[in-house]
Amino acid sequence: MLEDITVMADDKLTILYYIQCLGIPLTNGQITRFFTENTIINYFDLQQYILELVSGGLVNNIETGNLQLLVMTNKGNEALSYFRKRIPPALRNTIESYAEENRSYLKGESQITADYKKIDHNQYEVVCKVTEKDLVLMELKLNIPTSEQAKDICRNWKAHAPKVFKGILDDLV
Repeated sequence: MLEDITVMADDKLTILYYIQCLGIPLTNGQITRFFTENTIINYFDLQQYILELVSGGLVNNIETGNLQLLVMTNKGNEALSYFRKRIPPALRNTIESYAEENRSYLKGESQITADYKKIDHNQYEVVCKVTEKDLVLMELKLNIPTSEQAKDICRNWKAHAPKVFKGILDDLV
């Protein structure tokens, strides 16, 4: 029983370390992908640990449109500073290497967002954004007649946002 508690605590510290090393807001999916693909923590335990880190105030869950991002709190940073050495050096190196290699990609994943909402019987508002840090570079609002079209636009926005953004800038500047 005591061993299980120790494993849980170490796993939570490892999640905090991952979030800290990346240094950017992360989606649950981005965290899950790393831990499950590297068989560090199984999916179900990981989801439970993330919930516990949020409820314990070590990680904040920030909602931005249709995207929920997880960020480390001061309390999380403090806890990690006390117990960082409990994470095996090989695992810390794996996390640090992954962070260096994938930070830009992961950051880009969360900077292009699209969401929609129903505003009338046959009318949906789609909001597509491109942001850099906390600055909104472009926000595009469209009124669309069907939820299927709104979903398609949201789904396609990530792939086409850079081209659309560049095209608008080229046409206006």
